[in-house]
Amino acid sequence: MRLPAFVPFSARRACTPGPPVYISRVHGLLKPILIRIYASIAVFFGVYFLMYCLTHSTWNKERIYQRLISGNIQEQQAAAIDLVYYGAQGQLVHALRSNSRGTRELVTNSLWELWSRAAGNRAYRLIQASQAAIERKDFLQALDTLNRVVKAYPRFAEGWNRRATLFWLLGQYDLAVADSATVLSLNPDHFGAWQGMGLCQFHLGKFSEACRSIRAALRINPHDESARNFLKQCEEINRRHAPQRNFRGNLV
Repeated sequence: MRLPAFVPFSARRACTPGPPVYISRVHGLLKPILIRIYASIAVFFGVYFLMYCLTHSTWNKERIYQRLISGNIQEQQAAAIDLVYYGAQGQLVHALRSNSRGTRELVTNSLWELWSRAAGNRAYRLIQASQAAIERKDFLQALDTLNRVVKAYPRFAEGWNRRATLFWLLGQYDLAVADSATVLSLNPDHFGAWQGMGLCQFHLGKFSEACRSIRAALRINPHDESARNFLKQCEEINRRHAPQRNFRGNLV
């Protein structure tokens, strides 16, 4: 039977049949279960977020750093792996000042690993491919690969550093210096880039600039004997090539 047109809307709703009784009963049974499921999901993500913040916190990194400095060999190795995983460059760089040669070697290798993996797995694989090409003396392939890296990952400091190294091998020192400068703008603690820049500046005859670059590398990695010996060589050559002054202070 159709309702007359003048019947109010509220009356129409009252005449509309509701859901079957069994659906209401099922809904009543499922509602508390669904509430528990949603609450469990919320708690899970809350705990996960809290644990992520805790493990990536400065407090946790410093705690791991203490194991790296004072633990036994196994503890140090585990601590270095953890610091790389958490991206704790600050703690690893600070550990370069350790008096233990073994600790410094472990930390140096960990920093190179951290830098090489900073842009993710694909960038890391490209870096590895470029290194394999260099070892085969296939410099054109290596350059093509590294050009792709710096284009795809312009903020990946190690990509620029590897290309600077390749330019160094090819004797293109100006290009190597330019790429090293890019590395250092992205990661000022990259002692390898400071050293590479110093080497290239030395070969370009810019001895004063080379000295400054090597000093910067030594401020980060003060126990690097090869860099310290190279600095002495740079300083000696720089003194011999520096302009002499007469007693009036004029250049002669």
